[in-house]
Amino acid sequence: MSSDIVQVEQLRHVYRKGKVAVDGISFGVSRGEIFGLLGPNGAGKTTTVRMLTTILLPTSGRASVAGHDVARDPLAVRRNIVAVLQENAVETLLSTRDNLLLYGYLHGYSRTETRRRVERVVEALELGEHLSSPARELSGGYKRRLQVAKALMIDAPVIFLDEATTGMDPLIKRRVVELIREEAARGRTVLLTTQLLDEAESLCHRMVLMKEGKLLAAGTMAELRNRARKAFRLFVRFQRDTPEKAAVLQSLSPRVIRADHGEYELTVEGSEDQWIREMARISERHPLEHLEIRAADLEEIFFELYGDAAEEAYAG
Repeated sequence: MSSDIVQVEQLRHVYRKGKVAVDGISFGVSRGEIFGLLGPNGAGKTTTVRMLTTILLPTSGRASVAGHDVARDPLAVRRNIVAVLQENAVETLLSTRDNLLLYGYLHGYSRTETRRRVERVVEALELGEHLSSPARELSGGYKRRLQVAKALMIDAPVIFLDEATTGMDPLIKRRVVELIREEAARGRTVLLTTQLLDEAESLCHRMVLMKEGKLLAAGTMAELRNRARKAFRLFVRFQRDTPEKAAVLQSLSPRVIRADHGEYELTVEGSEDQWIREMARISERHPLEHLEIRAADLEEIFFELYGDAAEEAYAG
C-alpha cells in the first residue's frame, strides 16, 4: 500500500454540458514534499486542487489526502489540510488582525496560542501596518498575503497553494518561497499550482505537467529534461562583438536569442554535437572567447512539450 500522503488514481471531472476538465490523472505526493501542478490556462490544475480540497466531487476515479477519501470522508480531509485558493477567502468586514484571530480560534487554539501564532505570521509576511485595516480595503496582493498567513498559522500536514503568490510584490514573493521551503523542512507537504516557471523550478521536488486535463509528463527536473532532450541553451561571447556577430547568430534560427553586454544566450534544438560543430565553424571567421552549453530549464521544457500552447502558460 502506498505511503504517499496524497494519492490520485484515474481522477476525472466533467462539468455540465460535457466539458472534461480533468481526464483520468494519477500521481502520488510524498510526506514533506513540495509538489507542483503546472500547465497552461485550462489545463485542469485548479479543478484538480478543488477536488483534492473537497470543493468539487470527482466524476470518477478516486483521491485521498492523509489516508481519507475526498468523496467519502471530506470532513476528515479538511481537518488535515489548509488551502490558499484563487478565490480570496478572507472575511472582508473584519480587520486583518481579526481575520487571523478568528481563524486560530476556529481551529481550536487557545487565545494565548492564537496570539503567538498571529505574531509569527504577521512578522514573517510584513502585515503589521495593515493589522487594523478592514480586509475589504486591502489590495489583491495583500489579500493573498493574508490568506498565506492564515495557512501558515495552522499545523495541518498538507498545504494546498493555488497560484498563491499572484499579485505579490517580488520581495514578499521571495519571502513566501522561503516560508514554503521552511514548512516542507518541518515535514509538511505542499502541493502548489503556479504559472511562474522559475518559482516552480526553484521550489518543487517533483512536478506534473498537465495539458487539456491529462498528465503530459511527470517527475523531477532531471527526469523532465530527459523528456525534452532537444532543447538546451548556448552562451556565446565573441572576442570582438559587432552587430555582424548578432546577425550571424540570428541566421542560425534559434528558438530564442538574447543579448546582454556582449554575451548571447541562444535557446536551440537538436544535438549538442551538431551545435558544437556549428559554433566551431562560426569561430573560424568570428573567433569565440567563450562557449557554454547548459541543460534545459523549465521554460525550455514547456516549449518542447507544449509547443504553441506554451504561450498560454505565460498569459497569466
